[in-house]
Amino acid sequence: MTRVSREFRLQMEGYGLTTAEIHYHLPDHPSLLQLYVWQEYDLAPEFPELKTFLDYWGR
Repeated sequence: MTRVSREFRLQMEGYGLTTAEIHYHLPDHPSLLQLYVWQEYDLAPEFPELKTFLDYWGR
């Protein structure tokens, strides 16, 4: 029996790789710009995984 990866199964179900690039700074270091890159397989156009991540990031 051949096993397939999680990513392959998601792609066959219509998921695509979604990337969010967050630029931010900490209040006590406003001149230092930070960068965070997030990637996950998600369903367009609703993007439920991205919305969950952004809700978490906002808190």
